[in-house]
Amino acid sequence: MSGEKKTEKKATSSAKNVKISVISRQGVSEFIHKYLRVLKLARRPTKDEFFKISVVAAAGIAVIGILGFITYLIYHYLLP
Repeated sequence: MSGEKKTEKKATSSAKNVKISVISRQGVSEFIHKYLRVLKLARRPTKDEFFKISVVAAAGIAVIGILGFITYLIYHYLLP
């Protein structure tokens, strides 16, 4: 009997941690208002901003690619 009570307590304590999200008309309306507020504040980047973002992204991709290639060379040639 005491073993059954312990397992019941564990089951109920883990059930308390689970959040159940309920979709309501008010929640959806609030989400849409927040989304529209963000869209109103957003703007297209200028050519200069877009170029700078592109350069930084390309540099990051290049660095990751170089590190991957160096890792490949080390594992392929130095560690048989």
